Amino acid sequence: MSQIDLPFEVGDTIEARSFELGFRGAWFRCKITKIFNKGRALFYDLENTHNKVYQKRQGESENILMVRPIRPRQSHENEEGCGGEEEEEEEEEEVVVVRGLWKVGDLVDWWKDDCYWSGTVLEVNEEDETAKYIELVPEPYGEGKSYDAMFKDLVPSLEWSLEDGWIVPFSKDGEKRQCAKLMKLPNEGAEETREEEKQRPTKKKAETHKEVSRRPRSCVEYHGIRVYRSCCDDLEEQIVRIEWIKGMLLLNSDNSTWIYEDYPPPSS
Repeated sequence: MSQIDLPFEVGDTIEARSFELGFRGAWFRCKITKIFNKGRALFYDLENTHNKVYQKRQGESENILMVRPIRPRQSHENEEGCGGEEEEEEEEEEVVVVRGLWKVGDLVDWWKDDCYWSGTVLEVNEEDETAKYIELVPEPYGEGKSYDAMFKDLVPSLEWSLEDGWIVPFSKDGEKRQCAKLMKLPNEGAEETREEEKQRPTKKKAETHKEVSRRPRSCVEYHGIRVYRSCCDDLEEQIVRIEWIKGMLLLNSDNSTWIYEDYPPPSS
């Protein structure tokens, strides 16, 4: 697998992990500042961190990808638009939808110390919304140990690969259960973009008003009333305007005079 295969560029914000002691089993967010090859290995400079994109755990031969995209937006199955049949939309995004409350055995990521720590739910206390004894990935692949965690700080564990994209792994409690599902839902960001596009013509008109006022202009004058014409205006449109004004002002008048004068562009 080469740099060309990966969908990341300098400036992208991604998630990365490390096999360094104290950070095993954690995903942290960072920005790519440089992409380069050293020998046959691909490296990313991640802000203040120098990271080899493919690494091997000690004593193993398998190359493991150490970076992935930012995890999908999270929703809940009882929220509007997250249950039943999926609606057809022009703009959709992949969303991870949580199924109900957490259960023992669910694979979760715990947001702590600016990282997502992967682990398993060992005990749930619904009264105070804590998932007691979150066990982190055991050594040597994680840091191990158990902790108390709040529901609000938990998200479903996800796995990502270039071939399969995002997937939700099955829980490890003996049941073939997934604590979440991936769905295609209307893209909230796309809705905002469409709203911006609706406003764009108005904004553009306001921004270019000064430019229009500086164009070379001429006018037709009648009794002190001037109809200005920009050099870029459509001729037929100006003729229609003049004829309409002429018809309004010269109704029942046969001896009125029109004077055409050229006007230089106004000084800036």
